[in-house]
Amino acid sequence: MPESPADQAEVPVECLRLTRDLPGVSGTLKTVPEDFVVEEIPAYEPCGEGDHLFLWVESRDVDGRSLLRRLAAAFEVDEGEVASAGTKDRFAITRQWFSVPASALGGRAPAEVVGEIDAKVAILDARRHTNKLRTGHLRGNRFELRVRELAVLDDDQPGDVAARIEAIAARLRDQGVPNYYGEQRFGREGQNLSRGLAWLKGGRGPRGRFQRKMAVSAVQSEVFNRVLRRRLEDGSWRRALAGDVFEKLESGGRFWVTPEELAEIQERIDAGELVITGPMPGYKEGLVEGAAGQIEQAVLSELGLTCEMFRTAGKMGRGARRALTIAMPELRVTHEEEGSARVAFELPSGSYATVVMREFLGGKEDLDDAPPVV
Repeated sequence: MPESPADQAEVPVECLRLTRDLPGVSGTLKTVPEDFVVEEIPAYEPCGEGDHLFLWVESRDVDGRSLLRRLAAAFEVDEGEVASAGTKDRFAITRQWFSVPASALGGRAPAEVVGEIDAKVAILDARRHTNKLRTGHLRGNRFELRVRELAVLDDDQPGDVAARIEAIAARLRDQGVPNYYGEQRFGREGQNLSRGLAWLKGGRGPRGRFQRKMAVSAVQSEVFNRVLRRRLEDGSWRRALAGDVFEKLESGGRFWVTPEELAEIQERIDAGELVITGPMPGYKEGLVEGAAGQIEQAVLSELGLTCEMFRTAGKMGRGARRALTIAMPELRVTHEEEGSARVAFELPSGSYATVVMREFLGGKEDLDDAPPVV
């Protein structure tokens, strides 16, 4: 029996690939932790003085909770006093900043704590700063991923592996990557999305603040993904429509324009200065108007929602906007021997390496179960 519209609403939408018309390749990711290297791009550097100690930490195959425990034990502080700007993958080589109270130095100079904590964790740098590190205190992340066992898909189509990868990379450098939320956002089998939809429509809310936050963000993310998919299908994900809100890539500032100014705005989009934003809907930051708003409203109605329903979630339901496009001008591919290649790129905070790599690998791949990298 086919699924009803209600059933389909609770299933995360499939995220269309921008490069789906190009001959694809297959490959294997994350054979060893060294195949996935992620390095944080901080929002600021520690200034060298203050009541907090910033630690530049490298870890290998360590999950975020375990890393906090190891640092807390090494500096003899409570886990709650160890702060970071965001979580990283476990099965990887990661480099990121943490902070602990400077009192943990115990009279030592910061340079004296540099070195290995254990076989999997090392402090590469240590400097004082005036404030504690907070979630979101980062610009983004640098990735270098090795793909092994590369092979062509659809043998009847021309082009070897290297040629296919280069064609995909060229399009991504030229147009960017659709900024979908990865499948990790929705929980296993979309459970976060199902719970969030039920809660906002009057059902019982998930237990605990964290579970409620994950549920409402899953709903907002699904709205965003569906809007992005529709605009990718009709070719408007990089074409300015009446009502659109735009984001400046250099500063992050957002604005909207009158219909008469759309032609000028389109030139700036094509030049790589601006991107179009999509909705993370809420009772405060609702939907836009015009042709863009019609798409957003259609998606919200499809899910049986209104912006006012997000008031159930309190502050978590205020809403926001998110760029539809991730610019990728510095995307690099290095071909190696034995059927492997390294793919290097930078992502802003909150974007997913999974989304970039599925453009190369033709769909689902080994990163789908990884936690979001923020």
